[in-house]
Amino acid sequence: MMTKINLIILSLILTSTNIFSQVSHDIKGYIIDSKSGETLVWANIIIENSKFGTTTNNRGYFIIVDAPKDTVTLIVSYIGYVTEKLKFDNSKGNTGLLQIELTPSPIISEEVLVVADEYKIWKNAREVSQIKVSPKQIAYLPRLGEVDIFRSLQLLPGISGISDGSSGLYIRGGTPDQNLVLLDGMTIYHVDHFFGVFSAFNSDAIKDVQVYKGGYPANFGGRLSSVVDLTGKTGDINKFKLSLGANLLNLSGVAEIPLFKKGSILISARRSFADFFESPTYNSIYSFLSGDEKTKSNPGSQRFGQTQQTVLPSFYFYDLNAKVSYNVSDDDFISLSFYNGGDYLDESEDPQDVNLFGGSQSASREVTDLTEWGNLGSSLKWSRRWSDRFYSDFTASYSNYYSDNDLIRSFNLNVENDTNSFSSNSFNSIQRNDIYDFTLRLDNEWKIFQSHSLGFGAWASSIKTNYNFLINDSLTVLDFNNNAIQASFYLQDKWSVSEDFDFTLGLREVYFDQTNSLYHEPRASFTYNFFNNFRIKGAWGHMHQFINQVTNEDVLEGNRDFWVLADEDMPPGFSDHYILGLEFETNGYLFSVEGYYKNFENLLEFTQRIQRNPRELGNDPGNYLANFFLGTGYAKGLEFLAQKKFGSFNGWLGYTLGNVENTFPGIDNGDPFPASQDRLHEVKLVGTYTVGKWAFSSAWIFATGQAYTSPESQYFITLLNGDTESYIHVSEKNSNRLPDYQRLDLSAAYRFENKSFNGEMGLSVFNVYNHKNVWYRKYDLEVYPIVISDVAMLGITPTVFIKLNF
Repeated sequence: MMTKINLIILSLILTSTNIFSQVSHDIKGYIIDSKSGETLVWANIIIENSKFGTTTNNRGYFIIVDAPKDTVTLIVSYIGYVTEKLKFDNSKGNTGLLQIELTPSPIISEEVLVVADEYKIWKNAREVSQIKVSPKQIAYLPRLGEVDIFRSLQLLPGISGISDGSSGLYIRGGTPDQNLVLLDGMTIYHVDHFFGVFSAFNSDAIKDVQVYKGGYPANFGGRLSSVVDLTGKTGDINKFKLSLGANLLNLSGVAEIPLFKKGSILISARRSFADFFESPTYNSIYSFLSGDEKTKSNPGSQRFGQTQQTVLPSFYFYDLNAKVSYNVSDDDFISLSFYNGGDYLDESEDPQDVNLFGGSQSASREVTDLTEWGNLGSSLKWSRRWSDRFYSDFTASYSNYYSDNDLIRSFNLNVENDTNSFSSNSFNSIQRNDIYDFTLRLDNEWKIFQSHSLGFGAWASSIKTNYNFLINDSLTVLDFNNNAIQASFYLQDKWSVSEDFDFTLGLREVYFDQTNSLYHEPRASFTYNFFNNFRIKGAWGHMHQFINQVTNEDVLEGNRDFWVLADEDMPPGFSDHYILGLEFETNGYLFSVEGYYKNFENLLEFTQRIQRNPRELGNDPGNYLANFFLGTGYAKGLEFLAQKKFGSFNGWLGYTLGNVENTFPGIDNGDPFPASQDRLHEVKLVGTYTVGKWAFSSAWIFATGQAYTSPESQYFITLLNGDTESYIHVSEKNSNRLPDYQRLDLSAAYRFENKSFNGEMGLSVFNVYNHKNVWYRKYDLEVYPIVISDVAMLGITPTVFIKLNF
């Protein structure tokens, strides 16, 4: 298959060389940062007063095919940079490569000039449901301790966060595992730190973020909901740079090392210091996550009186990004990226001595509880410009997600009598979950004519997953070990039918060896400018997912997640996307409304509270499928956006009306129920204001309360041997709602500079008016009536930060 692809590529190269050896009026070149020399990806270039325009690719390269044979004015823009206008004489043709420099927008600005395509933090792309985000600019939004790319994305319409304790992205009714997250081409499976409070990506190491909320193009696949494509910084090619940062949770640093003016090395590191020093911010977040104070009192067993012990959990998280980039020639570029992010938690308890009745007996209790989780990945990319109009990227990537938990509770009872008898009781469990993903990817883009841009390529992935859950060294609760080969090929054409109408048609074909099946994924989208400043956009597409993150539901003890591959018993997930939107945009404002509808098939649910009929399992009581259920669902909604893009004061108001509902034949008699991420209403109001050296920002969020399942009663059954079994009766799934959610965040940052260095420092306050949002509810079933306690999310949480750039 790869041989055929190579032959096709070779023939296309020869064809394009013959066609374009004549006089060409194409305008091409690179867009770069004027200070660092770093290329700017997905920047916009248009010819003033015309319909000619394009965007740079992932190397900052652009080409406007068959441009007017005249002197033209190019307008070049990029989020967080000053828009440039430059005149260019294209009358003679056969021009060389342009190198257009853009200057970063100063935070100190009183300018209110309205310039075309002027965006401060993010922008709606011309394509359907696509968002472009500047990681550098989100630093001035309110933060919870740390600048966080994913938490900032949660402020955009159609993207939700389930709670204060989650940086995961719930995009248009999808779950976080239904998002394809790529960092320089490597798939990242675990995207958060600190139990989900922060995302695992250091914004200092990220250059650009592209979010496809739905209807994404054929060059992406493997997920049901959306795509988050992150491009890492390459670093300054002109001079050495060093940045140091600190807040109340972690320290960070970035070093940029130039390589002979043709490349650079970038190293970025971040580590929390809670295992050395516990700040008030850390204590507040940890208390929220643990549902208790960080320092706990543990009473002894009621048989042995009471005793106390202090438990001081040791916790830290870290991430390391490194990237080596080098321009081998004018046409060849190579980059090597590395990422390692992880969390470590030690909740062990030291041995504790207790005395029994009258002191004649003694016992000791000891707990070892260690958890580690994270992601390790690397990618090697070769970019080649075969001709002005033909460009290729080859990427080889490796990704390893790991999650390990070791729990040992030992209780030793010493009985002092004539025989010196000794008895002991202990419990231990081991959980291991790993994903090993090796992927080869080839992406090609051929600008055939001004009206046609052809994209085609191939992916091949070898994926291995394992999940082992063992109790007391002998009882296997779950044991999955799967390997899969996934291969795909895609072809798509971006066709400019007229000056006002663009149409993209694509097809992705995927082979999955676990089912020995070929899956067809047609895609289509359009954009139509039907009136001054008005445009209508739409998209449709089929998507499949071959690996799922499963939540182990337990209404009393919380959830544990693990990843499993699809197979014939648990077939790949499927979704249909339907999107239609209307936009009105001027140089200074954007108003849009976009509706979406998604069908889901083969959704996977794992629960141990429902017993299956043995006949469904071939009368095998040990069948691991007993706790898995397949179902269907849908997500639908409307998104409204009003955005001010220019000036000292800018921001946006977003509102989402949504509904997510699932149906599982084996749950609640097959009746539909709201998904856990279902939100009927979401309102987000965000504003930023710059004056002098100060930058102020605010964010207010309101959302419908989360759906949840509640225990309703507990009863006991006496068995024939005299033992008593406890049973809990629960409500219908997600038939209850927590109170509505709301909070206000504020931030102020001050920028300073001198001859030696510059930087910023500031204060950010999370949940300013200390609203008591409910995270979940605890139920005490030992008393009557049942006692229900609301466990609150984070209250008011301030943090200070400082960053120095040398």
